[in-house]
Amino acid sequence: MTRITRAALLLGSTALLAATHAVAQDQPAPGTPAAEQGAPNAATRSSAAELTRAGNTTSLSDVIVTAAPREEVVARQRQFEAPNLVSIQPAEVIQTYPDFNAAEALGRMPGVSLSTDTGEGRFVNIRGIDGNLAGSTFGGVPLLNTYPGGTYFGGGGRAVEYDTVPIGSIDGLVVTYTPLPDHEAESLGGTIELTPRSAANISKPFFDGLFGWGDEPMHGHTGPSNIQAAGGVRWGFENGHLVIQGEGEDPVAPGGFITNPTPFSLVLTASTMQDRRGFDDIEEDYDSPGTDRQYDDIQLRQYNYHRRRFGFGGEFEFKPNEDHEYYIRANMAGYTEAVAKNRLTYTFDVPNAVAQTNGGYITDATADIASTEEQETHRNQVYVIGGVDRWGNIVLDYRASYSRATYHQSYNYGADWQGPTIGSFYYNNTANNGNYPVLQGDNALVNNPANYAPLTSVSNSAEFDVDYEWAYAANLTIPSPFKDSDRIKVGAEVRLRTKDSTPFAYDSAITPLSFTTASTPANTNFYGQYTNGPQVCLVCVHNAYATGVITSNGTLPDGQDQSASFHDHENIYAGYAEYLGEFGKFSYVVGVRVEATDAQYGAYSDDNPAMTFVFVNRPESYINAFPSLQLRYQIEPNMLVRAVYSTGIGRPGFLQNTAATSSNFDPTQPAITQGNPNLKPTTGQDFDLDYEWYLPQGGIVQAGIFDKQFSNYIVTQVEHRLYTGSYPPFQGLFATYTTFANRPDAYARGIQLTYRQQFLFLPGVFSGFGVDANATFVDSRIEEYDAATSGTGQAEYGLLPGTSHTTWNLSGFYDKYGLQFRIAAEYVSKELFSLGGSKAADSIQDDRLTLDWTSSYQITPNVGLYFDVKNITNTPLRFFVYNPSYPIQREYYEQTYEFGVHVKF
Repeated sequence: MTRITRAALLLGSTALLAATHAVAQDQPAPGTPAAEQGAPNAATRSSAAELTRAGNTTSLSDVIVTAAPREEVVARQRQFEAPNLVSIQPAEVIQTYPDFNAAEALGRMPGVSLSTDTGEGRFVNIRGIDGNLAGSTFGGVPLLNTYPGGTYFGGGGRAVEYDTVPIGSIDGLVVTYTPLPDHEAESLGGTIELTPRSAANISKPFFDGLFGWGDEPMHGHTGPSNIQAAGGVRWGFENGHLVIQGEGEDPVAPGGFITNPTPFSLVLTASTMQDRRGFDDIEEDYDSPGTDRQYDDIQLRQYNYHRRRFGFGGEFEFKPNEDHEYYIRANMAGYTEAVAKNRLTYTFDVPNAVAQTNGGYITDATADIASTEEQETHRNQVYVIGGVDRWGNIVLDYRASYSRATYHQSYNYGADWQGPTIGSFYYNNTANNGNYPVLQGDNALVNNPANYAPLTSVSNSAEFDVDYEWAYAANLTIPSPFKDSDRIKVGAEVRLRTKDSTPFAYDSAITPLSFTTASTPANTNFYGQYTNGPQVCLVCVHNAYATGVITSNGTLPDGQDQSASFHDHENIYAGYAEYLGEFGKFSYVVGVRVEATDAQYGAYSDDNPAMTFVFVNRPESYINAFPSLQLRYQIEPNMLVRAVYSTGIGRPGFLQNTAATSSNFDPTQPAITQGNPNLKPTTGQDFDLDYEWYLPQGGIVQAGIFDKQFSNYIVTQVEHRLYTGSYPPFQGLFATYTTFANRPDAYARGIQLTYRQQFLFLPGVFSGFGVDANATFVDSRIEEYDAATSGTGQAEYGLLPGTSHTTWNLSGFYDKYGLQFRIAAEYVSKELFSLGGSKAADSIQDDRLTLDWTSSYQITPNVGLYFDVKNITNTPLRFFVYNPSYPIQREYYEQTYEFGVHVKF
């Protein structure tokens, strides 16, 4: 912790000195009356009804206000008032970054680190904790993940892919670090709330639109194109005539139950974004990393993606009076992505390689060219109906919801042309940290398609995954019998979840297809210096597939692959009680949540003498209690400290606790992949101490420490042991088992810092400058391998999977006279990506430092222009084993440029 402490003191001292100077200018901040600080007045804020309606004390339905003159001020005020530790990012701030999706926007927030893929953010971690252990909601409703096989860090299959949600579909973000009893208990890392635009706060008709275009120069692609639109209106009827609120004189309030003259409101949103990202990737496998630098193979991969992202939503609200409101909301977001891949692989003759004095090797290499043409669709849907009723100080809110996440792989055609053997192939990977190895072979031989054997078969696969949940929740808040200002809140929730995965695999025996007729000339400028070989004609491949003899390559005649199929039911029944009290400058929330899990996990196993797949349905049930205590002490009107104890759970992943077993049928090297039905859920205790100093116009200085202690943390485990299954040919042999296991204890502890301030104390034009920074330093530890399973024969320890020691964001900005610009840097240090059987074989995701630029100018109050540049530094996605000089993957994306117009009225 010494390094963490030094860094924390340095950054914290700098922030405090700057903040002290600013506050000396006698500027108002949160904690002072709204009228004094220039914040929206009460008429422009949502009432406590919206707060209660979301079932979340810090829901952005109470923060994001369509008519607010400065949304960031309102968000910071809500963060200040929250009884628990949260961070809120309103749409006003989100739009100052060049982010494509919710994952990238979350990566800018304190304590959140971003995991990227194909050039975009996809998953996020909170305070270094695996994203499979964090909760996620969309408008207060649990958000599900689309692709169970695509999640990371151990295959938990629960992490939400936030790249499915475009920026245009959200109106704000809330990261909750310390959950309350009325939150889901799936919150070991924390919870993330994506808030859609709400109809609750409309005071006049509005339209908000963005139209953008850009350039992605790698591989000569245009795009991205970006269209976002939102509109809303509140209305009623007077004497049989339609009345629009905000147009003309206010209508007369009717009598009776409907006292609101404009009780109806509607908001609609739509967004679409397309990009055609191309990038190059080199991947390699080593013979013995750390012992020598010999390659088993090296793959030069060229990718071309076309992603079509979409988002649609709407909310209708009926609010007859101040004490009752009812709403219905529907949202859909996702993307369809097509990809074309061309891969040249050199496979080396390792036993006969001759080491050179300069660190290189000379040996024979066999070339082959493989192609992939694939399309998939990820889609999230959330539908909810609910209401709020108040009778004096008694408040009842309730909702029923349906959440659905689907993954549909339409096709995945694969072809592989076996090519020539290149004699005396020389390679050297000692320079440039292994990033740009020297590859010297007979390129003329490689680039000539006539040197490849005709193609005789084409593979194809498809997959249909669906994850859906019906949920019902109700919360009752009543005055405390002990003190008028205190409250008691109780509630119950039922979540009924079903998750299915059904993959298919096929093979087509085709008339031999000559590579000469099914390719175009070689790309000899791969990475600016290599050949990627002849380019496969993808149309030729899938036409050959369609005219060939198609047979099942799965385990069933229809092509279904039972080894990767499952059908699960997971029902959660929850209840909670919490007491919200205050005395003097202290306020507190104390309570407990109880969750009963009742599940059926079903999958296929081939652990039988016939090695045929049999469906195994395994019941699982358990009950857990989650106490918490949140203390808040307000030192000054704009300054407070928090002390928190909270608990949570991380249920085993759907691919982890399954009874499924799949074998490789190879008696010379038996390998078995299986789930572990005996896995226990991971549980944790979290201790937080946090200091917050709120500055004018949305500024903040914040410093906190946290300590998370885990029991039964789940890791991947590779075992080399005597075969214990039922297949006779394997009896008496040693086999490699890949499975999952609990570790008795693990921890993650660290420091989180935030500093955001516009320098209003500077004169004139200079008062538009400001800085926005946050940093998180995490120390974590887990037993990766016990002595029995470690490749070294000794227990080996390391960071929690997905945990970075250091993450930080630093941006300088200017905001004045209608001009805004921001230069933003984001850093994530290396992290454990996957376990490989020993620490020397673990896959590590390397450090990443990215730099982005955004700028805009408000031509009129209703029309503005913007220009963004993303990934100025051309930062790669890079993985390695053993140490950074042994790279196993690096993808370069170059820059993305976007410009456009933003209109609102």
